[in-house]
Amino acid sequence: MSARMTKFVRLVLALLTLHVFFAGVAALAAPPLVLDAPETVARGDAFPALAVSEAPTKAFTFYWLGKAYEARAEQVNTSAAAGSAPRWQAVMLLPVPLEEKEAARDLSVSVGGGKEAPRTAHRIAFFDKDRPVQKLNVDKKFVDPPADEMARIKADRELVRQALAQRLPERQWVLPFVRPVPSDVSSFYGLKRVFNGQPRGVHKGLDLRGQQGQQVIACADGQVVLTGNLYFSGNVVYINHGEGVFTAYLHLSEILVQNGDRVRKGQVVGLVGATGRVTGPHLHLSLLVQGESVDPQPFLTTGNAAKEKNP
Repeated sequence: MSARMTKFVRLVLALLTLHVFFAGVAALAAPPLVLDAPETVARGDAFPALAVSEAPTKAFTFYWLGKAYEARAEQVNTSAAAGSAPRWQAVMLLPVPLEEKEAARDLSVSVGGGKEAPRTAHRIAFFDKDRPVQKLNVDKKFVDPPADEMARIKADRELVRQALAQRLPERQWVLPFVRPVPSDVSSFYGLKRVFNGQPRGVHKGLDLRGQQGQQVIACADGQVVLTGNLYFSGNVVYINHGEGVFTAYLHLSEILVQNGDRVRKGQVVGLVGATGRVTGPHLHLSLLVQGESVDPQPFLTTGNAAKEKNP
């Protein structure tokens, strides 16, 4: 991993190691509402935001990119020896779209919600990662689909849209996410892809090497919201992890769960395959946060990390 990526992962873990955070807050006579988040985030990444209140509350509302996201509050009892009182906290995962045009944005949070609720704000600046071009050769039908497949492709998109519209109010995920296959990356998020000599947009996921039939496990607890065969993605499993966070597992040879199933972190959900638009067996992992496809890599446990270099 690059130094920047290592720093980002450490920040994620530090934000969620709450006793370290709370110990520092207690020692500083903290204000009633504290918001902690990174100062800089790459376009195409997501980031964790932590809100802490001294006053009892059932929920926090995070305001980001013109939208409001509610997160349930959890009571945390800090050390009695330090003389500190209980606090209430919530962690929310938020995206920075790859196409974001602004140089920086304000994140804010309030206790509860409502237009009149006092907010605490935090400024986040954005930067770009290098996005190399990747040239691939695939079956012609996946570059210029036949006319009689267009209705299916449109229906596939609607299925995905409906799946991502489902909500689980409680957070099921805990960082870091477990790696779905214990292998290194073959194609990074954000690569500019050229199929059969034709530009076809940006790679909105992470490709992990895998052998045909290798087990694929769930990154976190959640509920299966979509399974099936899609034209470009092949056999897929989509899992809702709560509070707007989803993972998707593409190009599977077999699907081993059903819509509506509750799954646990590390549970086998399918097998590596080469279905859909592929050049060979591998797992495409997508991370979707508040409707945006973002880079999963900063949040995954390591695989063959020595072989991985960020583009």
